[in-house]
Amino acid sequence: MKRNAKILLTLFLAGLLLALPIGYFVVKLEKPTELDELIQLDKTAAELLTLTKKKEIEAAQVRMNQLAQTFPNTVLPGSIRIESLHAVTQSILAAKKVFTGGEADEAALLWHATQVRVAIDALRNADRPMWRDYYASYANQMQNLLDASVERELTEFRAQFDENYRLFLAIKPGMSVQLTEAEMNRIVADYELLAREIRKDDIDWQLVRETLRELSTDMQEAFTGKERSAFATLMSPHSPFAIIFSIFFAVSMALAYAAWKKYDGEQANTI
Repeated sequence: MKRNAKILLTLFLAGLLLALPIGYFVVKLEKPTELDELIQLDKTAAELLTLTKKKEIEAAQVRMNQLAQTFPNTVLPGSIRIESLHAVTQSILAAKKVFTGGEADEAALLWHATQVRVAIDALRNADRPMWRDYYASYANQMQNLLDASVERELTEFRAQFDENYRLFLAIKPGMSVQLTEAEMNRIVADYELLAREIRKDDIDWQLVRETLRELSTDMQEAFTGKERSAFATLMSPHSPFAIIFSIFFAVSMALAYAAWKKYDGEQANTI
C-alpha cells in the first residue's frame, strides 16, 4: 500500500510539473491572437470616446476609421453569439457613417461613440462590462417613468420614455454580449410594447405600468444579476486554469495507465 501511495504521489507531481509549462505555452500562444487584439481595439474605442468628448472630431474620425478597418479582422471570443456579433458590427458601421457624414451634431457623435465604446468593452471585459456602470442612471429614469405612468402625464411620460429608450439603445449591443438571447428578447419585447402603446390616443395605463414593472425587473437582473462564481470563472473553457487542469488530467491519466501496466506485469511475473 505504501508503494502504491508513493507511485500515485509521484504521478501527481509529474502530471502537475508537465502540465504547468505546457499550459503556460498554450496560454501564451493564444494571447497574441485574441487578448492583445481586443486590448488594442478597446484602447482605440476609448480614445474615440475621449476625443469626441473633447470635441476633437477630426482626430476622433481617424480612430473611428481605425476601428472600422480593424474590427472585421479581430479574433473575438469563441462564445459570442451571431446576434451579438451583428449588434456590435452594426454599432460600428452606424458610428462610422455618422462620423464621416459631416452633418451630425455633437450630441449624436457622442451617443454613437459611447455605444461603440460600451460594445467593444463588453467583448473584452466579460465579467465586469462597462454597460453595467449605467445602472444608477437607468434606475433613476425608470423611476421617473413609473411616476409619470401613475400620474398619467402623457407628454411627460413620452419625453421620459424617449430618454430612457435612447439610453437602452446606447448600451444594447454591449448588453447582448453578456445576456442570453431569451433575456434580450424579453427586454426588447417590453420596449416594443411600450413604444406601441404610448403612440395610441387611448392609452391603457394599467398595461403600461405592468409592462414597466416587468421591464424594470428584467433590467435590474441584467444590471445586478448573479456574478459568476470564482470556480465557474476559473473553469471556463478559455481560462488558463482550465487549460492547465485539462493537460494535468490527461498527463496524469497516461502516466497512471503506464504505471498500472508495469505493476500488473510485475504481479504476473511473481505468480
